[in-house]
Parts: sequence; structure tokens; C-alpha cells
Amino acid sequence: MTKKFTDSVQTDEMSSSIKYGLLGVKCCNETINATDYETRYASGFSFRNRSLYARIINAFNEISRFPRHPRKLFHILLLPVIIFIILFIFFTYSSKHSTDIAYWIEEPIAYPSLPHIIVLGADTAEMRKSITRSYKEEKNFSKRLEQACHIPKLNINGSEVIGFFHHVDMLDCGKNKEKEWAYVDEKGLFTISSDAIKLHGNIRCTVAYFERLDDNKLKIDRQIPITPSSPMSKDYAIVKCLGDDQKKWKHLLWTIVPDRKKVEDLSHIKKSSQWSGLDVYFIGFDSLSQMSFRRKLPKTVKFIEEELDAVVLNGYNIVGDGTPQAFIPILTGQTEEELPLTRKRFAEASYVDEVYPFVWKNFSKAGYITLYAEDSARGFKHQPTDHYVRTFFQKAEDMFSNLQCLGSVPLHKEWFRYTSEFMERYGHNTSKFLLAFHSLLSHDDVNLVEVADEDTMLNLKKLKESGALDNALVIVMADHGHRFAKFRATHQGQLEERLPFFSLSLPKKFKESDKGRTAWKNLKANKERLVTPFDIHATLLDMLHWPTEQELNTMGDVRSRSLSLFRPIPPSRTCEEAGIEMHWCTCLNWESAMADGEQVNISMMLSKAVVQTINSHTKSQRHLCAPLKLAKLENAKRLVPHENLLKYKDTKDADGFVPNLVAKTKAAFAHYQLRFVTEPGNAMYEATVQYDILGNTVTVDMTSISHVNRYGDLSHCIIDINYFLAAYCVCYDKI
Repeated sequence: MTKKFTDSVQTDEMSSSIKYGLLGVKCCNETINATDYETRYASGFSFRNRSLYARIINAFNEISRFPRHPRKLFHILLLPVIIFIILFIFFTYSSKHSTDIAYWIEEPIAYPSLPHIIVLGADTAEMRKSITRSYKEEKNFSKRLEQACHIPKLNINGSEVIGFFHHVDMLDCGKNKEKEWAYVDEKGLFTISSDAIKLHGNIRCTVAYFERLDDNKLKIDRQIPITPSSPMSKDYAIVKCLGDDQKKWKHLLWTIVPDRKKVEDLSHIKKSSQWSGLDVYFIGFDSLSQMSFRRKLPKTVKFIEEELDAVVLNGYNIVGDGTPQAFIPILTGQTEEELPLTRKRFAEASYVDEVYPFVWKNFSKAGYITLYAEDSARGFKHQPTDHYVRTFFQKAEDMFSNLQCLGSVPLHKEWFRYTSEFMERYGHNTSKFLLAFHSLLSHDDVNLVEVADEDTMLNLKKLKESGALDNALVIVMADHGHRFAKFRATHQGQLEERLPFFSLSLPKKFKESDKGRTAWKNLKANKERLVTPFDIHATLLDMLHWPTEQELNTMGDVRSRSLSLFRPIPPSRTCEEAGIEMHWCTCLNWESAMADGEQVNISMMLSKAVVQTINSHTKSQRHLCAPLKLAKLENAKRLVPHENLLKYKDTKDADGFVPNLVAKTKAAFAHYQLRFVTEPGNAMYEATVQYDILGNTVTVDMTSISHVNRYGDLSHCIIDINYFLAAYCVCYDKI
């Protein structure tokens, strides 16, 4: 290393000697032979390539053979040629060694070849924190970085995937359709629309209630007359109406009719002394990564985070392929492979409700009324919960060609109405467990779900304002990200598939109670931890048997695959410990970015981008603070995904258990951690930046730049004016 630094100094001396020697030839109005030139001007030469020097001497000897006047002409013509040759060799030699980390770089402050720089965290409250660390703190920080699972920080507008997304038109279910003649009002009473009466005169209606026989058959009662303001007898009914004008109308009604007998039976179940006392309101969407949830449902996310004060789990990582592998661990704490066989094509297969220990059974035994709603559920031999929406969809699939709309109303609005009724009509004295999963808008289309954003937000707002969530754990989530081939073939698409949206919120009173205060603190700390569907199962079970204060303060044992989010989860947890196979694992690993020339060049470029960002930050105080330039790259490393993640294409088997690792996906972005020295002042900085290779952008977060060596009084001139620039400022009088 030292030798190369010395070589660069010698090269500078060589350039200086040649420059002044040739100027000597030009300014002295006399004829000089080669020997005189060498004696007078070449004594300062100290470069290795003596053959070049010999060629220059030979050239002068050749010139001396020409007549006197032509010789003067050749002096004039040859001079710029010699200067060009020597400068070319000098700069070629210098650039060859410019990537060596011990080479002190001599470049201007502006770097025109840099990628586009995106600056975050500049002049914010976050930046008003200390941005220096002692060597001991830095060492401990680096050690933690090496141990922890690094979840990728994805760009919502990542260059690889942004082209897949666009805005869509809102659903127009009422186009060329008459509004519904009848409906069930908020009190659960049958109502005939006043608009329908105006159009058709007096309207007479009948209803036929229906209920589930098995997974494919319904029991439909006979049609009976129903009058306005009559209460519904069951959740689901076929309604037929006839107007005075002889026009007919047929539709489906669905509403929550509280099961009073079941409530009475549940009231006799003695609650555990360790019971949390909380309800569960758990709604999910199919195929939405956290990034896509934020892209397509921004109003919902804003309400969840700001009004419900929810924790969004940035490290929520799937453990298998598709919806079953997302929900089976949540509902049972096990994988499908660990449970008895339930695939239909096998003769010995059982129904899932016969052999799966579904968590709603635990809640039912603990005295909860239960609801399970899925718009495409199949496979239960017996009705799994007290209210089960599959019964409604068995009939709806026959009556409606397009289930995005139920008559003139979007299905998702009716869906939200039904689930809200469950929370509201059973009241505060009845413990409630609701799990509703919606797939029609998002399973086959990456953009369509945005039509439900406003309605999802309004539904949550209505529930909050009505008090229905005052005693509920609220979970809003997705099972996995988009899985279609083209999206999945991108680096970011692979990561998004594995990082779905998952949020949890607790009631305000519970968070502030002695029972809930520590759990809430732990839940917030676990926001950045590696967590899985197995952990959600453990979290739900904790609600029935609330942990003691000692348990809430005890770090989770990594030997256990299921760790409750109400308890501390170790920051050093690995995918293997969490039950995540490597091709599903999104944890990034640090590897050296100094091992090959290409990575060194990238690291140098990114370091220059950080220096340029620092200079931009101090520009307003340029009369006090000298501009910095990159002097030396000390070290660089980058976060990279496991090779099996990039190789994953799909599954080889019909059940989705065996990975097909034949893909050749290229990493399109990476985080780099850089340690470099600037001059003047010899300040050592460490910064973490994100480099988007395809988009040719580098994102620099000012809050991630740390001045990691002592800077003494180098910044004394700025302390009283702007203390927070001290880490970046070298005063002119200290140069």
C-alpha cells in the first residue's frame, strides 16, 4: 500500500520535472543539444521508464542533424507532441491506481460522473440527535450489524417494478343498473327503498333463508312474506319482490343476526385469570406486499398508522408458497407438512377442520363468539365458526357473473358492512374473534385493489368512532406479495413476495394499563425484528393466557420457532431459528465490497456521492467551512440476499413444497456501508447508502452518516452558529 502511495508522489515529481525542463528549452533563445538538455534539466527525473527518456534524447539527436532554421521549426512542432505524450502516460498511470484504498485522491469537489443523488433526513428533528459515536460505541454497533437479520429497505418506486403499477378507474357497479329495492338497515331490519317505491309503486317481498349443509350444498327454506321493519331471522336469504307495475326484482341479503342462544352458553364459560380481555378484529387481503399495500391503499395505511397507532412489522417474512402456507402457521402454529394430510387427491386425506388445531377453537372454548370470512374458502366438513361467510358465496357464485359487484354495490363495501355488524351487534359484553380474508380484488390484479382504499379506511374509521374497536386487537394484513411470473422474476419482486403487509394495534386504554404497557413497548420494539406467521399464532394464544410481567420482560428463546410479539424477540434471530428456508429468507448478509475491482469502483463512486452530499449540506456556511473531498476509502461492504433467493423460480411439486432453484435473477440494488477519510481534516466517516443499479440513483440518508473519529476543534468556527454541522465542518483556519 505504502509503495503505491510513493509511486504516485514520484509521478507528480516526474510531471513537474518534464514541464519545467521543456519550458527551459522554449524560453532559452539558444540551440541546445541533447547532452546539454540532460545536464541542465533532466536531473530531476525519477521515473522508471528510462526507455521513454532515451527516445526523447534520440529525437533531439535526430533534430540536430537538420539545417539550423528547419531545426528551429522542428523545435516548435515537436514541443507540444512531447508534452502530450508525457501527460498521457502520467494520467494513464494515475488512473490505473485510482481505486486502491491507500491512494489519496486528487479530484475536484464536483463529480460529474456520479449517479443521481437522493438525499433523505436533511435538517430534520432526527438529525438533531448526536451524529458522532466513540470507537467503543462504533465497535459495538458494527457487531450488532453483523449479528442481526437485515431486512431490505425497499423503494416504493423501485426502478425494476414501478412499471407494473398504474391507476385504475373506480368500480361503477351502478352503471345501467337500478339500485337495490330492499336491504337490511343498521338495526338489522328489513327495509324497502323509497326510490324503488317511487318507481314501482307498492312493493311486496318474500324471503327464503338458506344455510350450509356441507361445503357444496345448501339448505334453502321456502319463500315467506316479509314486511318492512321486520327483523331478519338468519344471516343469509334470497329476496324476491314484485311491484305494482308487475316488475320483479331478485337479490341476496346478508347480515349478522346475533346467536343469542350461543351468547348465553358462552356466558357460562369462566374466563381464565390470565385472560387479556381483548377481542380480535383480523382482516386480510390477498397478494399485497408491504410496498404494494402502501402503493395501493395509502389512505388505509395512513389511518392505521396515525389514528389506530398501529405497529407495521417491517420484518414480517413468509415461510412458504401461497396463501395456505401463510395462514396455516398463523392458525395452527405448524406447517402443512407437519400436519395430517388434507389434500383432496389423496384417498386417505382428511378435512382440515377434523385434524387441524385451528386457533379459533381455542377462542371458542375460552368463551368467544367467532366469525371466519373468506370469499373463496373450501375444504371444511363442518361449519368452522359461529358465522361463516362461505355459505353466502355458495349462492352468490350462482347468481352473479361478476362478484366484484353485488347488484349496484361493490362487493368489498358489503363485505366491510357485514364484518362491522359482527363487531357492533354483539356488543361489549360478548368476546369476539373475527378473521376475514378478501381476495377478489387483489389476487389476480396488482392494481385493482386501489378501488377499495377509501372504503377500507372509512370502514375502520366507522368502527373506531362507534367504539367497536375500543377493546380489540386490530390486525390488518396480507398473506404474501404478488406472485405472477414477470413481477416475481425481478429482484425487488422476489423480496416483495416474501415481505407482505402486517400491522397490529392495541386499544389505547389497554396500552396504558399495567397489563398492557410492557406488551405495547415490546410490540413496538419488535417492529424491526425478523418475525413470521408462527409468531402471530403465539401472539394470539397469549391473548387467552396473558403472560406475567416477568415473562413480558424475558427475551424470547430462539430455540422456539413461535415467539409472541408481546414479548421481546431477539434482534440476532436468524431465518433458520425462525423456521424460514433460505429461498424464502429476505435477510441480507454483509459481504466485502473490496474483493474485486468492479465493487471497489462502485464503493469509490458512492463514497464520492456521500462527500458531495456533505458539501451540499455545508454550502450555506462555505465562508466558514472548507469543502471536503474524498481522500481515502478505508473499507466497504454491501448487503446481499442469499443466493437461493435469487435462484428461486417456482416450485417443482404440485403441493408447492419443493423449490425450483433455476432462476438467474440479478440483484438490482444493494445497501453499501462505507468507511472513508476526507480532507482537509482527516475526518473518518461511516455511511450506509442504497444504490439502485438499474435506476442509476444513490439514496443518502443524512442521519446514517457518522463521524467516527475525534474532530477536536477543527469545527470551532461553526459550533455557536450551527452545532449540528460540526461533524461536517473543517474551519479554514485549521487547514
